[in-house]
Amino acid sequence: MYFTVFGFNGVQQGQWLLRDLKVAQLVHLSPKSTFTAQMLGAVIGAIFNYIMMRTIVTNQFEILTSIEGSNIWSGQNVQQYNTLAIAWSIAGDMFSIGARYQWVTIAYLVGFIVPVPFWILYRYTKIEFFNYINLSIILWYMGWLFVGVNSSVTTYFIAGFFAQFYLRKYRPAFFVKWNYLISAAFDGGTQVLVFILSFAVFGGSGKAHNFPIWGGNNGGVDASKNVDYCMYNPANA
Repeated sequence: MYFTVFGFNGVQQGQWLLRDLKVAQLVHLSPKSTFTAQMLGAVIGAIFNYIMMRTIVTNQFEILTSIEGSNIWSGQNVQQYNTLAIAWSIAGDMFSIGARYQWVTIAYLVGFIVPVPFWILYRYTKIEFFNYINLSIILWYMGWLFVGVNSSVTTYFIAGFFAQFYLRKYRPAFFVKWNYLISAAFDGGTQVLVFILSFAVFGGSGKAHNFPIWGGNNGGVDASKNVDYCMYNPANA
């Protein structure tokens, strides 16, 4: 568990910082200014994350430690540390070929093989479509479809297709001038709204308030309703 916290999470944070530096380079921002802003954000973010986690865990403890969680709160990201600690201690009995979760191990080989057909097709046909297919990214985001709430992923695909295909191809001047600026605005605005909603509406501070029910918010804060309009109801399982 300690290796995951300080190893994987440290590497992931580094990748996010590099991603931001790349975006800053694309929009011609000073690397020093960008790095300074990143470090300030990291320090401030660490403080706020600690305060938020202590408050949320205190007020939503029962939901976070439950198996199902709710459509608002879930402890799966934190509880996965306990799961990994147990799973890898008996990895030979769980992930070996022939064991129950053998496909976790086989997936490493499958992931190596899957991109090869598209590489071969592009090499011998020179059709640009095959060169643009990046299965590593596609399969990574397909993995998000298993976390339970998938409507947000659909929004990602729509926004990404609109910006990276339509705007980039048919409105290149608009894309160059506004794409990354609007993207940063969306990211920042989303983080601010998540912070406000978590405490003011969804019960992070102790008391939840019913949010208006509309087409994109089926059931408000009612945990028995599925925001994707899925017919499955854990209460009836």
